[in-house]
Amino acid sequence: MKKYLLLAGFLVINTLSAQLGINTNNPQTAFHVDGAKDNNSSGAPTSAQALNDFTTSSSGRVGIGTADPGDLMEVNSGIANTSGLKFRNLTSATPVSASGQPLGVDSSGTIITVPKPSTPSVVTAEVANTSNTAFLVNDTAYTTIPTSTQTLNIPSGGKAVFINVMLGVDYGGFPAGGGAAYYEARLFIDGAPTNVYLIVQEKDQGGSNAQYTFSTVKALSAGSHTIDVRMTRSFNNGTTSGAQMSCRIMSLSFNASYINN
Repeated sequence: MKKYLLLAGFLVINTLSAQLGINTNNPQTAFHVDGAKDNNSSGAPTSAQALNDFTTSSSGRVGIGTADPGDLMEVNSGIANTSGLKFRNLTSATPVSASGQPLGVDSSGTIITVPKPSTPSVVTAEVANTSNTAFLVNDTAYTTIPTSTQTLNIPSGGKAVFINVMLGVDYGGFPAGGGAAYYEARLFIDGAPTNVYLIVQEKDQGGSNAQYTFSTVKALSAGSHTIDVRMTRSFNNGTTSGAQMSCRIMSLSFNASYINN
């Protein structure tokens, strides 16, 4: 009989108030549990008081650590950069499912799906030349190495580009006073000289050759970029200014690569 009376009393109270509070006489939602019994007797609890509360609103929203959930479920840990949500049997050691979808949070903290990372690929532009192509070099300007010019199309967001140059040059003769001059090979990007270069001195008067090898990583913005290798005589050292050095390409391996993901 007592059970029936208690049930009847609960139904009467619930019908009159339309809200049920546990450990509080001041429920803020349809169902409100004040875990620490520290809420105010009137008005809304403070943010600190609500951290130990569990609420269910009349619209079905569930709040943990908040008396005013802003979504179907909202968890407030009260600690910055900590979600307060834990999966006991789902950890960093859990095997990854190939059919799963990554989750993330937006600027408001709402859980959303995020794009799966694509498989990285390497995009390469390269030149390989052993055709013995002739060109002339002097001290008054840079000469573009034949066939070295390449165009790179960088995707949105920009890329870090790895550039490698291996150049073998055969000197076909020597200009007046030549034999001890210094020759420079330098990387150019979009027509501008970079800080990537190598200087080699002639070994003999005519009939000698030189090897230039250098590598770098350059950050390039989105869009089309032109890269090439150019040579100049950086120090005459007795060679007549303006005199041309006859050169031929023995070998040219010039590649630029970036990771696309």
